[in-house]
Amino acid sequence: MQSATRKSESVPTERAAHRAAPAAKRAKLSVLLITRDDMLWPQIGAHVVGQLILKQVDTIDELMSTTPSGHPAIVLWDARNQSDSVAVLGRLQLHSPRFAVIALDEASSAESWANAVALRQAVAHVALPILADELTAALGAAHEEVNARMALLGDGTEATPGAAAPGGATSGAATPGSTTPDGGAPGLQSLRRTPWIPALTISGVLIAGAATYVALRHNSTPVKPAPAASSQQQPANLQQASSPQQAPSPQQASSPQQASSSQQKAGSQGTDEKVDLLIEKAQQAMLDRHFIDPADGSALSLYRNALLLAPDNGEAREGLQRLAEVLFSRVQSALDERKVDVALQALETARSIKPEDGRLAGLDERVANLRAEFGPAQILAAINAQNFDRAAQLIDEAARTKSLNNAKLAQLRDELRRRHTEADIAGFVKLIDTRLQQDKLIEPRNDSATYYLNQARAAGASAADLQAQSQEITRRLAQMLHAALDHGHFAEADRQLADLHNYGVPAATIASLQRDLNAARNQQAAAAPEQPQYLELAQSRLAQGKVTEPDTDSALFYLNQLRAADPKNSALPRISGAVQAQILDQVRAALAAAQPAKADGLLQMAAALGASADLAALNQRLAQMKAAPAMTEVAEASLTRVKGIQIDYPPDALRKSLEGWVELAYVVTADGKVASVTVMNSNPARVFDAAAVRALSRVRYKPTVQDGKPAAVSTKMRISFKMSK
Repeated sequence: MQSATRKSESVPTERAAHRAAPAAKRAKLSVLLITRDDMLWPQIGAHVVGQLILKQVDTIDELMSTTPSGHPAIVLWDARNQSDSVAVLGRLQLHSPRFAVIALDEASSAESWANAVALRQAVAHVALPILADELTAALGAAHEEVNARMALLGDGTEATPGAAAPGGATSGAATPGSTTPDGGAPGLQSLRRTPWIPALTISGVLIAGAATYVALRHNSTPVKPAPAASSQQQPANLQQASSPQQAPSPQQASSPQQASSSQQKAGSQGTDEKVDLLIEKAQQAMLDRHFIDPADGSALSLYRNALLLAPDNGEAREGLQRLAEVLFSRVQSALDERKVDVALQALETARSIKPEDGRLAGLDERVANLRAEFGPAQILAAINAQNFDRAAQLIDEAARTKSLNNAKLAQLRDELRRRHTEADIAGFVKLIDTRLQQDKLIEPRNDSATYYLNQARAAGASAADLQAQSQEITRRLAQMLHAALDHGHFAEADRQLADLHNYGVPAATIASLQRDLNAARNQQAAAAPEQPQYLELAQSRLAQGKVTEPDTDSALFYLNQLRAADPKNSALPRISGAVQAQILDQVRAALAAAQPAKADGLLQMAAALGASADLAALNQRLAQMKAAPAMTEVAEASLTRVKGIQIDYPPDALRKSLEGWVELAYVVTADGKVASVTVMNSNPARVFDAAAVRALSRVRYKPTVQDGKPAAVSTKMRISFKMSK
């Protein structure tokens, strides 16, 4: 890996006010960051200011090869997982006695650095993750340490006899009239009057460091061993996962629903790979300083594309926060240099990432003072940063203050409207393509390919803009309908045909598919049993729990056959009421599980069997659910349990040595309780269902916060029941 040199944005420091006398312009002091962790540089760069310049190298050896012997510098050393830290400190001091070393390590290792700091082999230990105040204080102390060493030993550039011999030993001291590169520091006058006292101190430190280095090289005993990994044993009778997407059994793999689940899992895996690739490219763009340009290859666009695919990705969100810090530094420097376009673009982009940041008010005030100079550039910068609300606000402000004429305001409003529409449509198209890859055609209703297709149309996308996506959705839905016909699932085929009609499929295609559906129904009706068996078969399937599925062998199917063949049969009212009651129970379960599409289809089946007092109430609940904002579905692993799950193994299953699993969907309420638990699937059926529901109902979570408020979310879990070995 090639090392990269990075320079922080520099501003005058208060130390300049305490210098004894004005000095000529001097070279900046280097801050050498030794690390392979490229994420440390942006964190440190924001605090390396004043007469300092930040550079990064990967290893100690690289620093030795690229830095002259005796060179004065502050060394920030990433010492995590280093087992021989004292020897490394000795090497650094031997290479240059003018190095002031700051160790970057975990907070838990602070005690192990106390001896090195006491011996002045290191100036300070700074804990990771970095705190701004702690780093600033350490840098200040290191700067003073370098100044003191240069006052005693010279700045490393003069050719004085006995200065910086190979191996780091020195025999000379600074002359009484010498000055430090930054003009000196308080207390150096006394050092110059009695140079032998600090000289002996520095020499003693160097000799101690060299002796320690030689001793450690000889016995190679590690001083700070790497932390041992810990493990936690799981209970033998319980295994659980955050997602129910596990490998299905051979019997399950044959059904169309599980085939669709496998496709969704594969699509989700593909999305994760794309997100990882985008984040990797964004990190490289940060290193290459491609922060907001070019539009398609900048860190900004890459992180935002990653969040478009995975809105909850923490790595992408943290990357945007680091980018915002870089941009705030760029705004300050650009305003100081009066580079208006650069400052405005960085400011509005930073605002789009951190709209509540406290620094914005001060920067806005500086911008307001230069309003006449900026003109419409600030508005265009906000539009280019896709911060459209901010751009609209600036246009309204310009109209109110009459800082721009009406023609210019109209032009900017048209540009804002056009760019906003383009951004919305582009976002919807990306979402359509992603949901197609995940095989989410029509479910969930507010996060599917068809949903975003309608959103894009409503945003103003033309037929040509969406031609490829529309054709692919139509093709997929037609395939699903034919698959339902092949398996005799006519009710599902009816719903899919209605979806095709709702999403603007040509009438000729709809008519052709309707003919296929009618022909399949007629074929099944011709092969149906004789009339005398209809009632018996309907009662049998109802007892077996086969109320509506499968389509051609359910209680509802045989009831409809009986109604068609003998509409005056005396048993019809009784069997119709029983079937309708079971269907309405399924409607309630679907509503509790937040499955409005399933509930809607079941309600239509129940209504076809006659009037019922419960129909109106359930239809009202369904309408309220459709009108309410959609509940966010999250992975169970992203939630924090405050009360764990405890399983009571069913006695009958324990006695029979049965094992199995249960998949459950449920809601975590705004106060962290579990509600609306629904069994989605289980194996063996109904053996462990009750035990799983009871166990899950006792679990408690830390409330999920959305937009600053606790919010209810839905999630899923698979609970496995296994015998102890």
